[in-house]
Amino acid sequence: MKIRSAFSRRYIIFVIITTLFLVCSRIVFYYFQDELSGFFFMDLLMRNRDLNFNTNYDLMYNGVFQYYEENPLIDEKAIYLYFWYFIFYPFYILPYEISLYLWDFLRLTSAIYISLKIVKITSNNRELYFFFLFSAIGYFTDMYLNNTNWLIQLLLIESYYQFQREKKILSGILFSFAAFKVTLILFPLILIIIKKLKVKHLAYFVTPLILICIPYFIFPEYFISMVSNWFEVSDTSTDLSLINIFLKLWRLIQPAHLLYVSFITLIILLNISNEKIKDRIAITIYIFVSIFWILIWVLILEFALFI
Repeated sequence: MKIRSAFSRRYIIFVIITTLFLVCSRIVFYYFQDELSGFFFMDLLMRNRDLNFNTNYDLMYNGVFQYYEENPLIDEKAIYLYFWYFIFYPFYILPYEISLYLWDFLRLTSAIYISLKIVKITSNNRELYFFFLFSAIGYFTDMYLNNTNWLIQLLLIESYYQFQREKKILSGILFSFAAFKVTLILFPLILIIIKKLKVKHLAYFVTPLILICIPYFIFPEYFISMVSNWFEVSDTSTDLSLINIFLKLWRLIQPAHLLYVSFITLIILLNISNEKIKDRIAITIYIFVSIFWILIWVLILEFALFI
């Protein structure tokens, strides 16, 4: 597939370099852990490396029927919709190391595919600039924590693209799989608000999601267990120090979410016809994200150096 956008080309280069850097640093630290232990940069880099992948991997231990119960391996409980278990299951039955690097490879492949696909949705340089800016921030963080946001971004973009091509049933199915992170159920509502989706077409998104969630209707206690996990805070620490508050905030609104937020922002901007308003919104978003990202690294470095 021909690379039709300079932004796509730069993003592809970025994700390849980012992937190589983080994969190589993981390998180096693994083989030379004793020698590198105590070395500031490597300790900082590896402190939470692959945290989310390890969490998802350990949460599989209980099996699907006890998925939301206490887990003997970690002090965490599952919060995704149950079918995430089956999506991640192939990675669980493979040896851990193979799963880890396969997850990295799929993320890289997805990023390259998206960079080529997004220009079929819009060729506007301003919208593409913000999309790739947010995606770059999200990709680095998602790769570092080895999270699931890359998969959400891929499914949402493909769902939207197929909907534009009038393949509404396929679009709804893709959206349903993306909604393993329950906050994504807001996506169709956003499309309705910006007039990209008619209310009468909402059924294409809602129906497959309801069908896939039938087990929750059959076993309501299963649903209740999941909901209770959403509101349970595993860290009961009463420490209200600045760094502790920041770490809790990071967990809620970590920059990895920008992978799919980038696409939602893109379609919102595309729907604004007034160029002046669009410019103001774009600049506001850019400033907010820049300040947020700078503060993150300032606080991380401060924490590493002085705490």
